[in-house]
Amino acid sequence: MLYAWIGNQKRPPALKGERTECRDCGGALIAVLPVENVLHWRHKGGDCDPWSEPEGPWHLGWKEHFDISCREIALRDMVTGELHRADVLVADGTPGATVLELQHSPISEDERIARESFYRRGRRMFWLVHVHNENSFLATYFGMSLDFGSRVVNVDGKEFAIMRWMGPNKQFIEKWKRATAHVFFNIGPHIFFLAGPELSKRLGWTPQRGEFALCRLTRDEFIKAVKLVD
Repeated sequence: MLYAWIGNQKRPPALKGERTECRDCGGALIAVLPVENVLHWRHKGGDCDPWSEPEGPWHLGWKEHFDISCREIALRDMVTGELHRADVLVADGTPGATVLELQHSPISEDERIARESFYRRGRRMFWLVHVHNENSFLATYFGMSLDFGSRVVNVDGKEFAIMRWMGPNKQFIEKWKRATAHVFFNIGPHIFFLAGPELSKRLGWTPQRGEFALCRLTRDEFIKAVKLVD
């Protein structure tokens, strides 16, 4: 967790050894101030959100584009008691309620499906997937695959380019093509919107294995899409 409540203030840790209580589960939180990473809070008895994962500067940078009141919002299933923290939740309680999940590390298809099922209950959901070479050549293969000049289709004023995955393993792109939420990729300063199953139909195109379609967005366009700002 990057944020916790200290009295009436929601903030990151400020001092080593700071302690507070998790408002979601009542457990003890301890300030962690690593030398080479982001200041954060750690549950003393284990995180109450089983989907929690280590977070670094990439997560922090994106969360700071949204008001602190929208960051790390706990959502609970009132029937089962299941609890998870959305990385970002904007317009909660309105028809435009939107969850943004920031995904830096690899995720299984089963967990992707589970998160979509949970967060899409009465809400829109956006994935922002960080494409990088930290543990593989993923960003290299992604960059090799980008082709915005061969097959371009216009939908709602947006240009989608149809291209083919150039890496040795197509499972990465196939997994995200099957998502029921909106999927965006972040590689370096660039943002790309992936055409999902419904949008692919509107493109008049049935993707074959390894084929996918992307639309380029600016950072501001992406943030406005999350916030439903024209």
